[in-house]
Amino acid sequence: MWPFKKESAAAEEAPEFCCFLDEDAERLRDALRKRDWETARGILGATDPETRSYYFSVAASTYGVERWITGAEPGAALPLLIRGAALLTSAWELRPDGWTGRISDAAAELWTRWVSQAAACIDEVTTREPGWADAWTWSIALSRSLGLPLDERWRRFHRLIEIEPDHWYGHEQMLHALTPKWGGSSEAVFDFARTRAAACPGTHIPALVALAHREHNAHLSAVREPDNPDRSLELTYYEPTEITDDLWDAAQLSFWHDDYETTVLTPIVWNNFAYTFAWGDFHKPAWALFDSIGEDWITRSPWGDVEFFLRSRDYTRDNLE
Repeated sequence: MWPFKKESAAAEEAPEFCCFLDEDAERLRDALRKRDWETARGILGATDPETRSYYFSVAASTYGVERWITGAEPGAALPLLIRGAALLTSAWELRPDGWTGRISDAAAELWTRWVSQAAACIDEVTTREPGWADAWTWSIALSRSLGLPLDERWRRFHRLIEIEPDHWYGHEQMLHALTPKWGGSSEAVFDFARTRAAACPGTHIPALVALAHREHNAHLSAVREPDNPDRSLELTYYEPTEITDDLWDAAQLSFWHDDYETTVLTPIVWNNFAYTFAWGDFHKPAWALFDSIGEDWITRSPWGDVEFFLRSRDYTRDNLE
């Protein structure tokens, strides 16, 4: 993993999103774009499960990888799962509002085709490799894309945590599977986030509480303006005491916990809590997180654009006591 304090960019240059959380992830993306499967496969074989899951997420989001990957190693499970995950990733761009949003007939037809193709890949891998946590992560993702009953979504999640109890990406996918836009409810999202936070102290998992509040705020915005694709979020959402207390408790269970260890995924935790702390007016802890993030560890999610990150950071700095 790259050091968490790199040389700062020149002061006059605007910061950019951190596209990769370590050097091997960047090498992986480059290898996949060049269709260099030997190099890519070596990186994807990382021994640490968390690092391996992160590399898999990079592979799944590589543009066009689904078009050739299964031909690189015919019959192998890894390229098959990458193809399924990449197809789902592309399909979600057609339904940014989940089942609650309207899409064109052409987009709906494409959605059906991609999700069906993804299902064939992912289901085959979970059958062949039932002890592979990353496969169950994408099986959870598939379950919401297919509109499967909540009981089936939960079955897949429980299978995941039997294998790897604190798998970040699997938890993230289950949270999305419980959101209102995919047939769930805000109550289910919050219950899931808080329950799993309590079950996994000293890990990244309590950051799910920050994600839950962001998802709920987005849901409230969608209810207010269902036909406005450019709707904005109400940032005062984070100010009430019951919300700030919830976020504070989650932070105590996560990166403030005595057992928490900094890993390749830590910038994800920093950015999500920095966002909610900044707009919940927890200025000192928010500023400490912005200091850790610096110019080098700004993740695209939850900010969306660098200008909003800078606005949030400036707001925090200007309100320090």
